[in-house]
Amino acid sequence: MFDPTVFDNLKVIIEGAIYDLDLDGELQVVNRRDLVDLATMSRQFSMDIAVSAAMFGRIELSSNLENISGELLKRLDRPGCSVTVSFYQEGKRSSIIRESLEQWKKELQNIWGESWEMELSYTESLDAPEPIKLCATIRFDRLFYEDNVDDLQELIPYMLSTLR
Repeated sequence: MFDPTVFDNLKVIIEGAIYDLDLDGELQVVNRRDLVDLATMSRQFSMDIAVSAAMFGRIELSSNLENISGELLKRLDRPGCSVTVSFYQEGKRSSIIRESLEQWKKELQNIWGESWEMELSYTESLDAPEPIKLCATIRFDRLFYEDNVDDLQELIPYMLSTLR
């Protein structure tokens, strides 16, 4: 039996918390990914959740070579994982798309605060009937460790508030 890494432990905790809410009917898990990138020796785990068809959110944990090898070789005192939260929704074609994004950013900052790096973008298809796809990504300027699992779990209610 192997000793699970910090990444494995955090993944199990966030996955369990989200599936519990799915079982309770508070959200729906719409996608899940658990990837190992052999080219960069990194790991990535993400879960996509939705409350309605209007928008879905993604929480993503990732660990790079430095953190994985540092933990396995016992060369890092505190290995950790990066966490990113993203939201995706469709928008209407409009000449005021920038204003719509700014309004969405303000709504997100009311929920998440202004201390995190937030990036908003949109994708527009050349096919006229296709709606615009809006994306908001929140990056945290720190690693998450096993001793702050509560901080990681606390992201879920914020995600639910955003999705409602």
